[in-house]
Amino acid sequence: MPGPILGPAVRTWLRYLVPLTVLSAIALSPLVALALATPAPADLTGVRPVLMLGWALLAIAWPSQLVLVGGASVMTRAPRSQLGALGGGFVQLVHAVVPCLVAAAAVAIGCLALAVPGPILLVLLALTGASRERGLPAPLVDSVAAARRQLLAVALAVAALVAIDAAIGLVAFRAFVVPLPAKPAPAQLAAIRDFVRAIALALVIASPLPATLLATIRARGEP
Repeated sequence: MPGPILGPAVRTWLRYLVPLTVLSAIALSPLVALALATPAPADLTGVRPVLMLGWALLAIAWPSQLVLVGGASVMTRAPRSQLGALGGGFVQLVHAVVPCLVAAAAVAIGCLALAVPGPILLVLLALTGASRERGLPAPLVDSVAAARRQLLAVALAVAALVAIDAAIGLVAFRAFVVPLPAKPAPAQLAAIRDFVRAIALALVIASPLPATLLATIRARGEP
């Protein structure tokens, strides 16, 4: 990632760590709620579905992370107080929900139709949440135009986001999932549930940095 973008992004992330983490929890709240509602498997037959849910959380986290880019964008444009950053970020977060859902649907259709590969659409639409445009499809068109101007930087930032999500899954798996005996103890089964909860918590903590990186790229590309 080019230094002129990475440095400011990291400084913004550290400066607004608390409001960014709160916004991350809001953006990822559906995943957090799903993880908290997941019970420990009752026996070995229930282990596999819970494990699959944990991996599924990682696979579907990126639309919420794109929404978080919107919240982070407020902090990359002008200095704010912590409360001002939280309030402004929340407003932009709300505005970003519908455009990012449309962008996510476009990426999913691209993956299925293969007319335009999904990963390319993901890169081009990664800045949708940070757009100041209102209505549809203006934020998506704005994201494509901004991403094309800084294509390498956006692609590297998206790759970093995906890599962080993958690393979260691997670390959580190693930490909580062990070979189970034929009759696992309740504590061993509870660890499978904790695998899912650890993924949700780690996503909330780790997502603000790549989101801030994408928001910084968008801010640097504004006229």
